Amino acid sequence: MLKAFQKRNKWKNFVFGSILILIALSMVLYLIPGFGGFGVNPAFTGVVAEVQGEQIQAFELQQALFQFGLQNRIPAELMETYSTQILDNMLLERATLREAERLGLRVSEEEVVQQLRRIPDFFPDGNFVGRQAYEDLVYTRFHVTLTEFERQVHNSILREKLRSMITDPVVVYPEEIRKAFEEDNEKMVLEYALIDTAELREGIEPSDEELQEYYQTNQARYQIPEKRSGQAIVFDELQTGLGITIEESELQAYYRNNQNDFRIEERVQVSHILLRADESNREEVRTKGEDLLTQLQDGADFAELARENSEDPGSAASGGDLGWVVRGQTVPPFEQAAFSLEPGSLSDLVETTFGFHIVKVAEHEQARLRPFDEARGEIGIALREQRVHTMLPRQAEEAASALRNTPGDGVAIAERLNARLVNFEPLAAGDPFPGLGPSPELSQELFILQQDEVGRPVPVETGYVVPVVTEILPPHQGEFEEVRDLLQRDYVDEQARQQASARATELAEALEQQEEKNLQQAAQAQGAQVQTSQSITRTMPIPSVGLPSQLDPSLFSRDVGEVAGPFPVASGHIFFQIASKEAPNEEDFPTQEAAIEQRLLAQKKDQAFAMFEDNLRSRLEAEGDLVIHYDALSQMAAGTYGGEHPPYPHSHPHGF
Repeated sequence: MLKAFQKRNKWKNFVFGSILILIALSMVLYLIPGFGGFGVNPAFTGVVAEVQGEQIQAFELQQALFQFGLQNRIPAELMETYSTQILDNMLLERATLREAERLGLRVSEEEVVQQLRRIPDFFPDGNFVGRQAYEDLVYTRFHVTLTEFERQVHNSILREKLRSMITDPVVVYPEEIRKAFEEDNEKMVLEYALIDTAELREGIEPSDEELQEYYQTNQARYQIPEKRSGQAIVFDELQTGLGITIEESELQAYYRNNQNDFRIEERVQVSHILLRADESNREEVRTKGEDLLTQLQDGADFAELARENSEDPGSAASGGDLGWVVRGQTVPPFEQAAFSLEPGSLSDLVETTFGFHIVKVAEHEQARLRPFDEARGEIGIALREQRVHTMLPRQAEEAASALRNTPGDGVAIAERLNARLVNFEPLAAGDPFPGLGPSPELSQELFILQQDEVGRPVPVETGYVVPVVTEILPPHQGEFEEVRDLLQRDYVDEQARQQASARATELAEALEQQEEKNLQQAAQAQGAQVQTSQSITRTMPIPSVGLPSQLDPSLFSRDVGEVAGPFPVASGHIFFQIASKEAPNEEDFPTQEAAIEQRLLAQKKDQAFAMFEDNLRSRLEAEGDLVIHYDALSQMAAGTYGGEHPPYPHSHPHGF
């Protein structure tokens, strides 16, 4: 496959031995049991499943789990929960590939090359990046060898061909489009009353006696969790970047090879005042616009008038500033005005489908190639970031390896690798790490380590961390004073929830007794304020409430005046009353029809292919061509994760 790239682009004689060594080293570090938190055991060679005679070895499943966990940053102790799902996917992929081949579908090398050409990083400006860069990108992003990566691309094309064969006959009928249009565009205005637990909390002040009683009743809930303290070598991207020097020749080479990135289209820096108009008020709005234009021509401040009058919510607050605009970015009348104005000048009133605009141009730049000296700083930043992202994981691996060999040399190791050694006080699971903030991945890693064990390098927002746990503090029963703040919070929360539930019940009973439902009246008696929503569709949320249609799926079929509730929400209990309903605007149908059809077609194709996969799965199971060896799975789990594991079930809800 690489030869195909090189032949087309005349790339030859690339040195790539170092990247292969890196891949081999990384595989050794991660696949040896105990490294990286997830032990892959190459000695376990049991067959875990078979599809039409093709075996899936335990080691293959372990590798797939490792790659999945690495790519998705799944904590090692949670990986076991994904094993059945990953095996399902492997079985389904192989079954569908076999079925595609049985149906005569094939994939050529040229098709694989064309698919890879669609990935811009492999072919910037249409030119192949070269073997070493290609190999480096594949490993960094997908953690697989080139052969495996290209096999996966081949298989994805083959599966897509099968999918097309199965789903091409699927059609969407006009009545389905019509129904979806109506559901998308139906609107209603809601009056809603929230029994808010936050408001009720403010009036609850428990005494010491009440807290003591609450503690005695709920003592078992107040366990102090296990905590861990230790040291960590912290690699910071910014600090590492400061120590990197980019040579002038590298800057110039990058500029030469990526000149399209430094081309600037013709552009204008523009501000505007928008006055929205439709057929009912066009002349009135035009008159207002002419008045504003006169004020501006007489010297009024453009930004001030824009803030006071513009009806463009995206720019009014910034004095009408739209920033730089290129051709094709705005509607034609606006573009024509903006690109014809001299810098510092005003347009006449510009009429568009949005209304009337007054346009002001601050600067006008012709298309040009930015010179090297102007782009030098950005290039340096880009190259420095690339180098940092390549260096940091390698340095973190080096630090972890060095700590395992010489555990007491943390300070020297950190100094040598331009990192810092951090001592951290006892942390519970989920606690933020000092100086870094919350990091679920780092917290998970800390709690799978044994005492004095060196962890794997964990990526965090600012770089990498290599942790070492030096002390494990066991969980214990929290004493009253130790958990007093938590007790008070829980007591107040519980009392507020109980009061909110009671008030919601009372409000529901009051509404039930009304002949003509009046949410405003009933809510006031409970001290709840009624608010009115904007006109919403099924997919529009109400702030602090969420999607009403999810709380009440029948909401849009209710009549005006009808009341619904109470519904539990995070902040308490909510009631709705339908204030008004608005039918879809038929003029919108032609503009939405194609998009709705495409959306429904994609949904129906997904359903059709899922049904095909289910039928294929059932047929293979019935014919004995799909077999799962549950004993081998259990042995693999015990060997991979450690400890005793119950046997895998002999059936699975997804079929495999």
